[in-house]
Amino acid sequence: GAFYWQELDLRGAIPLGFANAALNLGISGGFIIPWGEGFRRKATPISDRFFIGGNASLACDMSGPIKMPGFHCRGVGPMDVRRAINLIVPDGSEEKMRDALGGDISVTSFADLSFDLPLQYLRDRNIHGHCFICAGNLISLPEIDESMSVKKFWSSTRVSAGAGLVVPTRLFRLEV
Repeated sequence: GAFYWQELDLRGAIPLGFANAALNLGISGGFIIPWGEGFRRKATPISDRFFIGGNASLACDMSGPIKMPGFHCRGVGPMDVRRAINLIVPDGSEEKMRDALGGDISVTSFADLSFDLPLQYLRDRNIHGHCFICAGNLISLPEIDESMSVKKFWSSTRVSAGAGLVVPTRLFRLEV
């Protein structure tokens, strides 16, 4: 079916003036709206929906509203139990696998503080530290009704935080 798809990705960095520190901020969002009458009740094809999750560099990757460290690929948002496949987990119990359903509206944001480490050896190699926090959520158009509120949207938002080392190389950027 026909639909309108729009994404927005805003990023910025604020130098802090000490220890080569910078505060990196970003917000991404996107929406998919089917064409035609009754668009809020129409289903968007699952292959065209937004999915959030997976690891990427927060400050250096322009991935739009899809990446969120700390969650596996397609790990954020509505899920449904997968039919016919059950896993046996280490404690011997059965766990039903879940499939990501994606969403029509996606929002993610992050704040990342990067800074030099106190050892000259690390600074000479551009190895630096960083701390981050990010949040994201997905919803489908049919979920938006009179009962939708900021509080309801926030209650299903996923958040992750972390800290680590950034090791730039000639071929790639390694974040540990």
